[in-house]
Amino acid sequence: RALASSHAERRAPSAAPSRASRASGPRSRGLPGMEPGVAGASAGEGNQGCHCLEFDSWWNEGKTRRFVYIRYNISEGAFQMAIDEDSNLYHVPVAYGAKTGEAVTVWDLHVGAELDILGRITTLQRCSQTTAQWNKYWADRLMATRDRLVEELRKYESRKTEPWLTFQKKSPEAGSADLRLLMGQVAGLGAQLQEYRPRLAAQLCLPKEMYDIEVMPRQPMKGGDADKQEAP
Repeated sequence: RALASSHAERRAPSAAPSRASRASGPRSRGLPGMEPGVAGASAGEGNQGCHCLEFDSWWNEGKTRRFVYIRYNISEGAFQMAIDEDSNLYHVPVAYGAKTGEAVTVWDLHVGAELDILGRITTLQRCSQTTAQWNKYWADRLMATRDRLVEELRKYESRKTEPWLTFQKKSPEAGSADLRLLMGQVAGLGAQLQEYRPRLAAQLCLPKEMYDIEVMPRQPMKGGDADKQEAP
């Protein structure tokens, strides 16, 4: 399938570390829910927030392994990618979950996630430090809420909680927390607590900022897209 060329960017020499492992991504004003110097902001960035999520991956074509750099623009909801030593970044409007077949958004992207991108199934293998910080920030918030919900439910229910509601995959890889799963766990446990403590359940819900961030790409663009190059 043809790739629509976007902005050109020179790749680092092949002897250098991978793009995702060394890049911090373009800087922009902090996104909703970002705290200065914590979520996706590296030291010295102050109130600069995470604007793009960056990953390294690869797929095999016969006996040839093709390396790919993948960048997801959070505010635009679109992907850019570079393959092997190509110096260009190519615009990819949408990628799909390899298992679900549904279009992925910001909360579906983490190290270990399997994507169908341009008809190729690939697993996100590594991420940038900024992306790892973003992932950890939201994972920590969601796990704290989930654990509190489990604790509260124990006071009212003797039945065992469904395993998926507390499942947590142990992985040493930075940026590997499955945020979509955690969101589902918080929502599911919150629905159970709603039966006993509706006010408390309303407090122990998903952060509103997470909804705001996910719908960002559907908001009207400011300034238009005059700086973007379209495919011939």
